Amino acid sequence: MSLANQRHLFDMPDGVVYMNCAAQGPAPIAARDAGRRAVDRKARPWEPERQRLTAEMARCRELFAGFIGAAADDIALTGATSYAMAVAAANVRVEPGKTIVMLEAQFPSNYYIWRRVAARDGAEVVIVPRPADGDWTSAVLERLGPETGLVALPNVHWVDGGVVDLLPIATAAHADGAILVIDATQSVGAYPFDVRRIDPDFVACSAYKWLLSPDQSGYLYVAPRHQHGEPVEHNHATRIGEAPMTLSPGYGERFRHGASRFDQGTADSMIHVPMAAAAMEQIAEWGVERIAGAMAPLVDRIADEAEVRGWRVPPKAHRSPHFIGLTLPEPPAPDLAERLAAEDVHVSLRDGRIRVSPYLFNDVEDVAALFAALDRALRR
Repeated sequence: MSLANQRHLFDMPDGVVYMNCAAQGPAPIAARDAGRRAVDRKARPWEPERQRLTAEMARCRELFAGFIGAAADDIALTGATSYAMAVAAANVRVEPGKTIVMLEAQFPSNYYIWRRVAARDGAEVVIVPRPADGDWTSAVLERLGPETGLVALPNVHWVDGGVVDLLPIATAAHADGAILVIDATQSVGAYPFDVRRIDPDFVACSAYKWLLSPDQSGYLYVAPRHQHGEPVEHNHATRIGEAPMTLSPGYGERFRHGASRFDQGTADSMIHVPMAAAAMEQIAEWGVERIAGAMAPLVDRIADEAEVRGWRVPPKAHRSPHFIGLTLPEPPAPDLAERLAAEDVHVSLRDGRIRVSPYLFNDVEDVAALFAALDRALRR
């Protein structure tokens, strides 16, 4: 079934053209209201409402796991992709002389850490150049082989929405005995993703973009084979106390079951957690496949308008259905996004491209407004 425009479920005033979800996904009204209730319970922590937090944390694990085909026990609560990647890096080793494969202009959180791992383990970093035909998948496969030790990729490039088909890459990586680590921040919630198909070792996701959640919300999928590893920090919530804290210091040597041993400290944020749960409940109600299906025609329309003007976009066969980067003949002025925002048209500039990332509150009239504003701005 198709998904109708959902603008009425967001606090989106008339006249605002917001196509910047790859930078910051707006909270649905339900999540906003959950946050307001959460602020009230923070102000009155003696009231019973506070006791809901444990169940809300469990629901966040369950919802995120459902989006990627995992079990709730496979999910750690983290505040950022960088934290999740630090956990992954602490629990893998790359043989000296092996390669770590990444993309050109990969997002920093999935780049810096693996450069450090290469230095730590005596590995070699291999950067896959941006392919002229937009086919990242083939470009990555050409650089995999027996020498590959770790593959660290997104499945959607954050700059322009270029897709990396992880299934053949995972097949090749597993055949070579390589570790597979995925940054799924720019896809989970808006683009189908299934760990059962690709069997990654770790999947990190910041939730403030396509999961419409507050900042400092994020998740880490840890494959069961890594769930006996070492966390990067040690806090009481990830341990099983030998005696309750009501009667003792609460110390314990045993970790909690599953991936929760890797939870970041203060994962039990009284305000962030209920907002994230409410946002993901809404996404689950819509369905990720329906979200992707609803946005694909808008992205195609944006691509058509760009190509009419002589601008380049990733080819349809190699781009995501939910956002796109526009490459102009000449790099845009650094303040272009700010000038568009002054007209209430919101996009991002990323790596010299105009990144346009719509959502269920946009329509073809918004696309027309976007390009009218771009035409005006670029004539100046």
